[in-house]
Amino acid sequence: MGWISTWWLWGPWCWTCWTCTDAPAWPARGEANAKWVRSALEWRMKVGLDDCPDIVPALDAWTLEWLSESDRIHVALRTDEWPFLAYAPELQSVLVQRLALDQLNFKTSKDLEVVRDVRAVARRSSTLWDDALKRAFDNSEGLAKRRDRAAK
Repeated sequence: MGWISTWWLWGPWCWTCWTCTDAPAWPARGEANAKWVRSALEWRMKVGLDDCPDIVPALDAWTLEWLSESDRIHVALRTDEWPFLAYAPELQSVLVQRLALDQLNFKTSKDLEVVRDVRAVARRSSTLWDDALKRAFDNSEGLAKRRDRAAK
């Protein structure tokens, strides 16, 4: 209901409100499942860290908790392979969510696709995006391209 009060305050000028209305409904009886987590993560990749303050923190916490308790989803990453994390460690949860989304969708993305998706979230995060982070993402893309070529 928080988005309604925000809409009344900002009205049609709040584009975030339009984004937030597409957020997935909370799971029935408060029990997250793979289908809900998948849809929540797909939506999550479309919003910044500081968007939808009544939704994003709760959705992040709920999906990350479900992922940590899952016996089917395992995400392991080396932070040195993702240089943008040195500049914005708060993006680690988004990276974990993006990697887990592939597993939930039974697919494997190229590392470059993953970097670009996390970059899109970072760009939507107005308090986070700056020239240093842009350069870190450029470096991450270069490393991802090399890893993708080596994987062929």
